[in-house]
Amino acid sequence: DLHHVGLAQRRRQGGEVMRNFRLGALAVCAALAGAVALGACSRELVAESGANSQSAANLDIDRIASVLSATNDAMTKADSELDTAPLSGRVSQGALEARGAQYALAKASGNAITPLDFTTSSRIAITNSESWPRAIFHITESDSSSSALPVLEVFVQDSARSEYQLTSWARLLGGTQFVLPPVGTGSAYVTGDQSGFVSSPEMALTQYITMINSGTQDTSVFTADEFTKKYIDDISSLNSSVSAAGTVTAQASATDYPVSGLVLQDGSALVSANFTYTLTYQRTVAGSTMTLGGQTASLSADGATVEGTATVKYIGTVVMRIPSGTAGGQIQVVGGERLIQSVTLDSSSKPD
Repeated sequence: DLHHVGLAQRRRQGGEVMRNFRLGALAVCAALAGAVALGACSRELVAESGANSQSAANLDIDRIASVLSATNDAMTKADSELDTAPLSGRVSQGALEARGAQYALAKASGNAITPLDFTTSSRIAITNSESWPRAIFHITESDSSSSALPVLEVFVQDSARSEYQLTSWARLLGGTQFVLPPVGTGSAYVTGDQSGFVSSPEMALTQYITMINSGTQDTSVFTADEFTKKYIDDISSLNSSVSAAGTVTAQASATDYPVSGLVLQDGSALVSANFTYTLTYQRTVAGSTMTLGGQTASLSADGATVEGTATVKYIGTVVMRIPSGTAGGQIQVVGGERLIQSVTLDSSSKPD
């Protein structure tokens, strides 16, 4: 199986005090410029105070809290039923597909699903666009006793008459640092074809997919990151483990879901994008045995034995920080998520 990158986490000693913002106290966030710093060996997010600004954001704190609360209610019901139906109108695009995949795996494996947190806010950012789409970026963090990584949740409103809906989420990686715009002022929404950066978000996604399909990290365009390294290393490890029986090949591609982002304080773009990929297990050695394991085996309705091929589909989310064209520099992957969706066995190409 391919698992999300697991970073060794320990609580930072002698660091700044983390500020947690609950739904009932979100008004505090309006006076803060959101500095996010996640140490490579720490799960803490540090919120630093900034100057007050005149409000120009698309939503005030109370309305942001209302969006989060409504999404939490829908997700709580859906999680209890392992059914995406209650998410209608509140969760869409890649987030809906990803949660559906998690429900399918939970039903097949019998394991509990990990809840998403909409009630604990470490940082919040909001757009100030005059047109649509508009977005909320919500970063949540568990209490200090947990080693769980912070999660970025992206909510998008497509039109004046639609609701803000959760469209993607992903865990942030160790070493992540960026400064969100103040909640009171907000910042511009970033579309997939937006110019003014070293690359448009859609082109950055295309470059990222090209990189992971190549099987090597291209540090001329992207800084090295653990999410991508783990993806590439896992595929290499899988090939080593099945080499006596066959091969495993990986192929990623973009989805039809829009890339969504907003402008950070330094003029760079923080964007979230979905991609899909397949792992194809191919048995090529006559008389050999190839057996699926872990989540892949749990989700395979036709058993774990690969006679010819097993095609395993995943949905992924990648969060990137794209520097402004003026500042220049490499694109950074600052968060990511990978979730298994389906397993299909086909014996027609068996070698014996």
